[in-house]
Amino acid sequence: MTRLEFVVKGIPVSVNNRDRGPWQKLVEQAARAAIKEEDKLSAECRGIIVYFYFGSTGLDVDNIIKPISDALCAIAYHDDKIVGEWIVRKTDLGQTELVDPPAALVEHLEEWVAARQPFVYVCVVDERPNHAELPK
Repeated sequence: MTRLEFVVKGIPVSVNNRDRGPWQKLVEQAARAAIKEEDKLSAECRGIIVYFYFGSTGLDVDNIIKPISDALCAIAYHDDKIVGEWIVRKTDLGQTELVDPPAALVEHLEEWVAARQPFVYVCVVDERPNHAELPK
């Protein structure tokens, strides 16, 4: 299974923000650094986005998706229309201790938690969503 997984330091920019270009460039840079040519996706896939913050956030999960999905075009996939499912979450790391974090987080987690640095975890896999069942 192809799995593109990376983290982006910082606060995601909402789709409603007209100046989302710098955020999308950060996402693009992180994706380019993480991807291998064989990891490019060409068929229906699914993804996970988790925004880790400290304290509170005014961001809505639905506004986080589009700038990240658009930034992955031409890097992870040719068109974001092939993404059949996004699972998106906001997690307050001031209130949550992660159990068994993915490898992409491990190298940064301790440092960023100590500094209270917000960041975003992104994972896209070439596995189709199970359309016969609703997500649990």
